[in-house]
Amino acid sequence: MNKSLSPPAKLLPAAILLALSAGTALADVVVLEEVVVTAQKRVENVQDIPITINVVTGEVLENFSIRNTNDLAASVPGLAIQHTPQNLAQVAIRGLGTGSGGESVDQSVGLFIDGIWAGRIREFQAALFDVERVEVVKGTQTTLLGKNTSLGAVSVVSRRSGDEFGGYIQGDYEFEFESTYLTGALDVPTGFGNYRIAFNNVAEQGYVSNKQTGNEVPERDQSTLRITGDYGVADNGSLVISYQYDDLEIHGDTFQPDNDELGFLAGMDPATDIGIDQSKRAYTSFGSNGDSDDKQTSQRVIVHYDHSFGDYQFTSLTGWSEYENERLLDSDFMTVDYLNTSFDSDYEQFSQEFRIASPTGQRFEYIAGLFYLDGEIDYSGITDVQFPPPYTAGPLPLDSTSLKNYDQDTEVWSLFGQSTFYISDRWRATIGLRYTDEQKDATWERVRLRSGGFLADIVSDILAPEVEPTPLDRSDSNLDGSINVQYDLNDGMMGFVSWARGSKSGGFAIDVATPEEAEFESEEAETTELGVKMNLAGGAAILNASLFYTEIENFQVISFVGTGFQIFTVPAESKGLELEGQWAVTQGFTLGASATYSDAEEQDTKMRLPYAPEWSAALNALYEAPWESNGLVWRISGALNYRDEQYMQAGERDLDGALTLLDLRLALASENNSWELALVGRNLLDESSSFGFDFPFFGGQGDVPVGAATIGSLSRPRTIALQARFNF
Repeated sequence: MNKSLSPPAKLLPAAILLALSAGTALADVVVLEEVVVTAQKRVENVQDIPITINVVTGEVLENFSIRNTNDLAASVPGLAIQHTPQNLAQVAIRGLGTGSGGESVDQSVGLFIDGIWAGRIREFQAALFDVERVEVVKGTQTTLLGKNTSLGAVSVVSRRSGDEFGGYIQGDYEFEFESTYLTGALDVPTGFGNYRIAFNNVAEQGYVSNKQTGNEVPERDQSTLRITGDYGVADNGSLVISYQYDDLEIHGDTFQPDNDELGFLAGMDPATDIGIDQSKRAYTSFGSNGDSDDKQTSQRVIVHYDHSFGDYQFTSLTGWSEYENERLLDSDFMTVDYLNTSFDSDYEQFSQEFRIASPTGQRFEYIAGLFYLDGEIDYSGITDVQFPPPYTAGPLPLDSTSLKNYDQDTEVWSLFGQSTFYISDRWRATIGLRYTDEQKDATWERVRLRSGGFLADIVSDILAPEVEPTPLDRSDSNLDGSINVQYDLNDGMMGFVSWARGSKSGGFAIDVATPEEAEFESEEAETTELGVKMNLAGGAAILNASLFYTEIENFQVISFVGTGFQIFTVPAESKGLELEGQWAVTQGFTLGASATYSDAEEQDTKMRLPYAPEWSAALNALYEAPWESNGLVWRISGALNYRDEQYMQAGERDLDGALTLLDLRLALASENNSWELALVGRNLLDESSSFGFDFPFFGGQGDVPVGAATIGSLSRPRTIALQARFNF
């Protein structure tokens, strides 16, 4: 494996150090705004806690129209979120993550929305709007965050209700593909609580022309409404209740044949268009418009209650959510009806957390709590196969339709606690433990809906045999923990060393031939980290650095193969370096930079893991200058996001090339910030990446070599949008 560093990666650490060192000359000019996070269940300055956290503010999300987690990942070094044709997210931090292994497989990078664990991979489709901040928490975090955070977490924090009447509305029009984005919020204070109504509407047009159907794909329409109420309870209580409804439709996809070494795909469909570009030819008679289709509605209710008992604080956090999803996938990705799959999944979840937090500023501090979760998923999938000769299993036809049903109920109980001991004015140590008991009960079934005849049934009985409803059950008990030691070198510099062990319970895979093959074991991860956090130049700059090492037993490597997912477990590890810096150069000029180097690989084979670029980095700048003669303000902001080459699937022969994304924004605003008009350019270098995998049956199967026939997709090209915002 080539370990040489790319030129941007070589220069970035030096650029961070030189820029921040130079900032010491401006110590008395400006200071950076404090960044607070809630990753440890308390409101804390991010510079004071022994965790590596990247924070993306709501302002950045709105300025660059980042409306989903896939776009978010491009802004955070070390975070990768890639969607498959089924629109299931593959999420990795520092090159490690579960991947999109079907809807029965839990993630090891957890998603939290306003403190509530979002239990299924489909929920990474959640809209990002009216957000206060997004915290990307790296490394094992099981002690306090709990459920399935053995490799990290993404925490979305929404804006709270204000105590004055006001709000904003923002609209974006993107010229090249004629997409529109609209979002806004309104604060309404009353004598009985303060209320916030926030909405989001995305009408994103496609950027690949399907010449067969005449559609521009993928077309994404998403409408979301959130209502939040904030109430005072007696003298010591605070109650926040929020309700959110989301309606999402995605028409079509960008997946198309990429490689056809042996001519299989061209032989099956002479009209097929080989090669990834902005045109494709695909058709399915199973869909109303000839393309793949994905529809999902979801609801979410969160009840957050805090009550003070003297200096102690009691918190109750209740969450309920559900979604209904229907989707059709043209799984042959060509103009023929040889392979089609459709899915229907419903999910409902209830969770309850109680915790007590001791006073701060004491020699001994602690947080203790109890967590309960009940989740139920009902899944069904239909696979229709009609491959003609000679593209069959030898002399036997591939011709049948089968229905797979899978229902699972998950119940989780968990006790957790974390204590901090202030050994001296400079030394402190934190110890945490979490015990989790998880029970999964499932039913696995396959029914043949259509037979292609006696010979076809021979193949079907091997690849997709009929299975009577089969009960499955699994019980896991895990004891996880963490310990860290912090030392304040001076008032502006803190060093820490930490160790944490986390686990992700095992379960059952949907995409296997029989239920006897479905069970997989728990995944266990250990992360050791050594870091330093520094406030420089009298508060005008920060510089953070850490070394990390994560080792995983039974790491689940998951690859998408068109109709489903292959899952296998390997020992894995990731080791590397994190760097982050910010510098307020002047009152109106701020620079920021961050980088992640990770060497993530299978321990046995030393093969690099999917979604594991060695280097990823981000540079950003914001410059604001008054136009005093007109009572206006100019704002210029930019972001340069880089990732090294990486594999997109396990077992790939070729790396997807390095990717550099340049975003720029030029804005003119009123002096009192009541309005702003901006021109926003995304991916101005017009670079692209592709997500590829072997074509089912004709790539990496049997005697056919890996990569002989592959399917890939094209990322969104350069766009320029006009953005207008009105604050009132």
